[in-house]
Amino acid sequence: MFTYIQITQRDSETFKGYVDYKFGKDKLSMTLVRGMKTLRHIVIPFSEITDLTIDKFYGEDRVNFIYNAQKFSFINTGYGESKYLQHHILKATKA
Repeated sequence: MFTYIQITQRDSETFKGYVDYKFGKDKLSMTLVRGMKTLRHIVIPFSEITDLTIDKFYGEDRVNFIYNAQKFSFINTGYGESKYLQHHILKATKA
């Protein structure tokens, strides 16, 4: 799936851009992209995700969690995408 993401670090440095993500057996795999350029690949074990919240941001669904002292915020950018992300991340982190 493809959506907008914001990653905030402890020092307040923030990445804003798009991410191509997929769910694996025990992990969330993400590739950060800007235009046609791949910036970096991140693999997050579900067992290391903390502080999972789902809320609204300017009327759009947003999924937030903490991993490795960074806050990841996924913001809905497409039809059905946020429900897919919410369903899968909730299922994976409660398993």
